[in-house]
Amino acid sequence: MNIEIEEFQKRVGIRPGFTARVNSIVSLRELDPKHISGLQVMPRNYLESLIRNISLEGDEEHKPYAECEISLMRIDPHSLVIGQTFIQREKYQSILEGFGLLLDKDFCVPRGVAKKCALIIFGKTFKGDDAVAHYLPPIIEATNGTQFLIDGIHRSFIVKNTGTTIESIILKNVKTPLPCEAMDWESISFVDEKPPRQERFRNLQPQLFRNLKFTGIDG
Repeated sequence: MNIEIEEFQKRVGIRPGFTARVNSIVSLRELDPKHISGLQVMPRNYLESLIRNISLEGDEEHKPYAECEISLMRIDPHSLVIGQTFIQREKYQSILEGFGLLLDKDFCVPRGVAKKCALIIFGKTFKGDDAVAHYLPPIIEATNGTQFLIDGIHRSFIVKNTGTTIESIILKNVKTPLPCEAMDWESISFVDEKPPRQERFRNLQPQLFRNLKFTGIDG
């Protein structure tokens, strides 16, 4: 994921007005931890623009969240149903071992993964380019009396197993069908390597997959 600023503005329909000079929007993992220069709490209108302009993988013109209700709250992950069939050990271990070091050491933000709000993160990539990354809490669709976890399964798994709650983005009144079958946490498998895509979900319909990276969201 690497979106030039001009293309990003076109996709989300807002002019970010960053105080720092940046060239592109990148994944947080592409920023060099030694060269993170600043954080900004994400404005509500910025967050909503990111969410509302997420496209479907099968159709960039279809925006499933364009008209939905967006709210922010702390959620107990036990209450969620999930779509992903697996937890990757390397992924949740890297969150436990490295997530806090990335931001908590040098910035006055809530520590750890459970209380992090939406952030805009400024820095340099490992290639030395000035860039911005987005951090968003887990994204949940509230549909037909259930809360379906769209993004953030590894963070939610960690929080669930430590018995607390996590900052989350709740999306209501989404009309687009879910891209896969919902499961409970007991159905999940633990793996060392990410399985092939068709095995990551039950009854996956790729054309309905929410393309979060279209607006620069990557976990």
